[in-house]
Amino acid sequence: MTKPESARRRRFRRAAIAILVLSVLPMIPVIFAASVAHFAGCRLDESGAQTCLIGGFDAGPLLYTVGMGFFLIALLAMIAGAIAAAIWIAAVVFYVVRGMFFRR
Repeated sequence: MTKPESARRRRFRRAAIAILVLSVLPMIPVIFAASVAHFAGCRLDESGAQTCLIGGFDAGPLLYTVGMGFFLIALLAMIAGAIAAAIWIAAVVFYVVRGMFFRR
């Protein structure tokens, strides 16, 4: 159709990608800490820091801090992402409905 239509679609697509990336990004340290603990044969849970020897270094407290500390940040980011996604969906529905009833 016209150029503003395609520009609007690009903006909506970029907004959707930005929402997805920003809401998933804080999960990377949590997944990394869980993976390191798993491959080292250690336990990583909410009960506290467990002893986890990796190359003679006790990485348990560090893994616990990264895993559980960033879990809260990741949870808040996912909640913010869900709110942003709901706003994005509402904007898309608004423009679709507006386009259906107010054709030029």
